[in-house]
Amino acid sequence: MEKAYSNRELYDIAKENYQTLVFHCVKLHSEGYWTKPEKLLKQTIREQLDLYLQAFLLMFAVHCGRFGQEQRHFVRAIPDSNLLGVSEEEPLDKELVRQAKKVLSAPPILLQLFALRDREKKTHLCVMFVDTLLNIVIAMSYLDQQKGAGVVEFLQNYVQQIQVFLNEELQFLTEIDDRYVFRKISSSTFRTGYVRDEMEYVRALTNPAKSPENSLEEAVSCEKPAETPKEVPDEEEIARQTAQARLELEQARDAKRAAAVQKWMDELNQLVGLSSVKEEMQSLVNLIKVRKMRANYHMPQMEMTYHMVFTGNAGTGKTTVARLVAEIYKELGVLSKGTFVETDRAGLVAGYLGQTAMKVKEVVAQAKGGVLFIDEAYSLSSRDAGDDYGIEAIDTLVKEMEDNRNDLVVIVAGYREEMERFLKSNTGLISRFNKFIDFPDYTEEQLVEILNMMAQKAGMTIEEEALLRIRQVLNSMDGAARKDFGNARGIRNLFEKIVTNQANRLVQMENPTVEELSRILVEDI
Repeated sequence: MEKAYSNRELYDIAKENYQTLVFHCVKLHSEGYWTKPEKLLKQTIREQLDLYLQAFLLMFAVHCGRFGQEQRHFVRAIPDSNLLGVSEEEPLDKELVRQAKKVLSAPPILLQLFALRDREKKTHLCVMFVDTLLNIVIAMSYLDQQKGAGVVEFLQNYVQQIQVFLNEELQFLTEIDDRYVFRKISSSTFRTGYVRDEMEYVRALTNPAKSPENSLEEAVSCEKPAETPKEVPDEEEIARQTAQARLELEQARDAKRAAAVQKWMDELNQLVGLSSVKEEMQSLVNLIKVRKMRANYHMPQMEMTYHMVFTGNAGTGKTTVARLVAEIYKELGVLSKGTFVETDRAGLVAGYLGQTAMKVKEVVAQAKGGVLFIDEAYSLSSRDAGDDYGIEAIDTLVKEMEDNRNDLVVIVAGYREEMERFLKSNTGLISRFNKFIDFPDYTEEQLVEILNMMAQKAGMTIEEEALLRIRQVLNSMDGAARKDFGNARGIRNLFEKIVTNQANRLVQMENPTVEELSRILVEDI
């Protein structure tokens, strides 16, 4: 009976096998086989392994036509690095498939180097490496109890493809069928992924019905050269072709990210007003791009912190812009996930001293890889609070910002004067923030424009007489009233009241027309 594994077990099995691949690569690197390729490729052997494995798994998903949440997570989680940029949420796109296909169509430099080492040292690492690689794809094929659907054909095609680049190292894999997969899923070499003695490992891969000596002799020929040996490929040519494929992959990935950054910047630029905010954000994006250019040339660069302070009155777009920052930073490579977590004093401060630190750490853990947006942050240091819980939250936050500085951006927001006092409440705070963006109040015309946009999205039009009335109301407000009104937030509340007034008027009509249902009149204001 075929062995059944849960998805959790399959993840663990694949990860153990991945660590075995890493073990083999470390051995290859320590013996100097990766020295020349590393100089030409400018890529570590671990990066090459992760890229190859991700492409391998991705093409299997394409072959089987299955790339659901579990498969997507598997492709991202098994290698240590997500070099192909596989998304946890977005569907599989053609460009990503093209990149993966490009990686697999290039000469398999790792396999060729293992084969070269085997010929020079009379070992069997190439056999072990390929078998371990197949273990991982078999584990993926059994996710969600799929019973290995499609795996046999995929493995047959793969072995046939790589055999072109090798001599007789993979002779034991000439016949892959359902029985082979069944034996693998039930064997110790599939379940554990640990590194054993090479001779014992190779014996375990062959038919157990035959004697170990005969099995080993059929599996790998150490003494006898192949009858028609293939030409040993030139290492520099292998590295050159792989480098070219990697360059094209990086260029395609960079182009995709640049398009995504521009998409989010366009969304920012479409917001009403906020011209100074848009200029500040564009300058920040330009600075990050140039830093990446300098890094590509291994040029020195100063340390940079990405944490920010947003100051301004309520309803000026601080939260909206913070959400866009998370997306932009993700595409620029500053953040790994681009998640957005919004909180305030209530979300950070607990009811008892000592619990606040735990609460802050939990919120930071949720935001790691993205942006933590703390609205009305000044309330943490408010003298009116009458406790030390807010100070404890600030102290913990400062430490967490330092510990997670490579994959976390904290944006604190609030009124200008209050935020100045907040930043002075802890000596470590002011040094963590060096980017201050001020959000001005919207003008009367900008508020009317926002109102018109809300109406258009709701399929309504506001008559000129009604707009004139709204302008009069806005113009009559003094400074305190405008602050209480809340800018765009106040306009949203106003629009909801207008729509309610319109509904109260329309229900008194027997059969209102489409035009009447979509018009907002002065009496609705």
